[in-house]
Amino acid sequence: MRGFLERVSSRKFLTAVGVQVASVVALFWPEHASETSEMVMRVAALVTLLLAAMGYGSIEAALDNERTP
Repeated sequence: MRGFLERVSSRKFLTAVGVQVASVVALFWPEHASETSEMVMRVAALVTLLLAAMGYGSIEAALDNERTP
C-alpha cells in the first residue's frame, strides 16, 4: 500500500479531482437559456462526478492488487 501523500500527488488523483471540480462548477453555475438544457447539464455533471470517483477507485484497487504478493 502506498502512502497518503504519494496517492494525492499522483496524476490519476489530480485528474480525478480536476474532473470533479469542473463537474461541481457545471452543476451549480449552469449558464444555459432553456430549462431542458440546464437539466441535461446537471445530470451530466452528476454522472461525471460518479464516474470519476469510481474510475479512480477501480484504478487504485487494480494497482493495489497488482502490488500485493
